[in-house]
Amino acid sequence: MSTAMNCKHLVISFFFLSALGCSNGSTKKAGDILVPPAGKVHEHIACFHDHMITYALYLPKNAGNRITHSSSDKKFPLIIAFDPHGQGLLPVKNFSGIAEKYGFILAGSNNSKNMQSEEESEYIIRILFEEVSERLPVDTSRIYVMGFSGGSRVATMTAMLNASVKGVIGCGAGFPSAVQPPRYKFDYFGIVGKGDFNLGEMLTLNKTLDQMGFRNFVLTFNGIHGWPSGIEIEKALRWHIFNSMKDKRLNLNDSMVTAFGLQSQAEYDSLVKSKNLMGARQNLMYRISCLGGIAETGTLNSRLAALESSKEYQTSMKKFTDVITKEQKEQQMLMEALFNKDLKWWQNRIKKYRDTKNSGLSPEDTLMYHRLLAFLGLVCYSNSQALLKQEKREDAERVLMVYRATEPGNPEPDYCLAILAARKNDTSQTILYLKSAFDKGFRDKNRINGQVEFELIRNSNKYFNLIKGMQ
Repeated sequence: MSTAMNCKHLVISFFFLSALGCSNGSTKKAGDILVPPAGKVHEHIACFHDHMITYALYLPKNAGNRITHSSSDKKFPLIIAFDPHGQGLLPVKNFSGIAEKYGFILAGSNNSKNMQSEEESEYIIRILFEEVSERLPVDTSRIYVMGFSGGSRVATMTAMLNASVKGVIGCGAGFPSAVQPPRYKFDYFGIVGKGDFNLGEMLTLNKTLDQMGFRNFVLTFNGIHGWPSGIEIEKALRWHIFNSMKDKRLNLNDSMVTAFGLQSQAEYDSLVKSKNLMGARQNLMYRISCLGGIAETGTLNSRLAALESSKEYQTSMKKFTDVITKEQKEQQMLMEALFNKDLKWWQNRIKKYRDTKNSGLSPEDTLMYHRLLAFLGLVCYSNSQALLKQEKREDAERVLMVYRATEPGNPEPDYCLAILAARKNDTSQTILYLKSAFDKGFRDKNRINGQVEFELIRNSNKYFNLIKGMQ
């Protein structure tokens, strides 16, 4: 590992203070700081304090080309994004247009990823925050973090322990597990697909944050476990902007409020016309959450009360809550079955979840089965990684075979089975599983070359051909 291991003594609750304590970057007295060209997506920018820590970046077109440390420097709100695979370019590239539209700096970490230790995550985030606060024209009264899946949990952890973060956009996952309660309050906007296995978690989080007094909103959309589209991200960003107006960190923009009201009303009319009452309710609640305190919402509240009291809505809501309850019980059963059911049982179960076209299932049950398959894949992945580290080979193989049946197009189970075969000194099975992983799209040459278990096949022609195919 890089210099991350030299900084284990740093405590996450304090590591932002020096980086963000001065909003005008006045700690840098030596002269002007040049910033990357604005209006352009930058894939890799190395941090000044550790060149191994990099980030993708987008600066609004009207950003200057230098920081002069004077009060006339134009400052911009900032969003730092965390991808679960360390692909900082992905959110920056996907959402740079929205950042430009609303005048935000958007940065994406290329180092923060799933399966890192707490010390590694702390170090990466500290260096990244030092970088953006010292070397970019950031308005430190409007700093936000955003993430998807494991990256969402990293973003939320960052806000939980740092008063400088004003808000979070959490996509596809909620708060990190086994972490102390938040030291600071922040605004939380959650986004989760209706086909996302973390749907239940996110809806429960909404209620928990209400009880804790956090200003929050959780938006559902027609999607699976993945980064949402720009439509959902823009809704989250507008919600945070309206909250800045409520808190007087941003002047009230009447034209923005009016345009938002007209657009939202058109969306509501379309939802009602299509009899999507759950969607219509979300539309009303979102508008009330955005506009409460800066515009009149009495009409919206009355319309919401009438909708929620209607028989049609109550029927839809009961059907939805019944499915969520059923799903939570099914998830518990799957976790308990992982080590005590044979592969044949799992194959039948997985087939049941997949065979939804001709089974007469309701749309709600079809989505539930999709979520359960994704949930099972994640459970298998996390358990197999832990078992491989613990050298519990028999249990690891059992879980990996279930993983393979659950996600037949995913190369990861085959790659891990190759590791297991290599640990058993079974060269033919090692090559076989690696070939299967390659056929399914595995192309991580650095990972395979760094895998110590594969030393026994390095001189094999078949291994050489696989590596050659990754060029």
